[in-house]
Amino acid sequence: MRTLSIALLALAVTGCETTSGTGRKTAAERAAEIERYREQKAAEEAARKQAIAEGRDPDQAAAAVTAETAPATPETPATPETPATPATPATPAAPAAVAPAAPALPVGPRAGLFGLRASLLGSSLGTGESAGSTSTVGLRYFFTEAVAVDADAGFVFASVGETSISGLALGLGLNAYGGASGKALRPFFRLEGAMNQVGAANASTTVVSLSAGGGLEYWVAPQLSVSTSLLLGLATVPNADTLAIGTVRPGLGVTLYTE
Repeated sequence: MRTLSIALLALAVTGCETTSGTGRKTAAERAAEIERYREQKAAEEAARKQAIAEGRDPDQAAAAVTAETAPATPETPATPETPATPATPATPAAPAAVAPAAPALPVGPRAGLFGLRASLLGSSLGTGESAGSTSTVGLRYFFTEAVAVDADAGFVFASVGETSISGLALGLGLNAYGGASGKALRPFFRLEGAMNQVGAANASTTVVSLSAGGGLEYWVAPQLSVSTSLLLGLATVPNADTLAIGTVRPGLGVTLYTE
């Protein structure tokens, strides 16, 4: 308000000087000018307060009010714009390189495959009243996609009549696989030979067997398979001239493979 009073005083003095020098403005004209000036300053002050309340710049708000109330100035003819230079087409970006996806591991037999295997709850039925069971662990290696060899060791328990015998077994086996390459379920032909050292009480003997048959192996994953088979075998005791015929039925074979 102090600024407004000083401005009004200056305008009144200026008006008086103009009137006394030229005699062109009347008292009514000077009063009208003072009233317009007072209204402009009041509008600027109101704009400042509103800008402060809204968080805006008060000086910019006051300048906007001044521009609205100031007398219009004749506009200068606009200078014709210079035509814009056509923009140079952008060079297309090179397509981003896509990393090739890792090939999926094949399922089923494949050359160079190595495995750790176990046969659990296997059983055998012989002639007469003889029967037995065996569990083994061993190694398997694939020479080709269709041929694998096994080396096994296990524990044997058998009964002949009322006599029970037990011992250790060592065996070698050969699997020949059929079916289409890459299939998870593969049939196979098996040939195996084993040597068992068994005994009862203080007596022990060696039993040699040869078996042949077939089975199925299913690859649950590229590195894991389960299998079962049915074999027909011949067993003999070399020092007793004994020959027996029986079947061998492994309960479940499980093989864990590594490349």
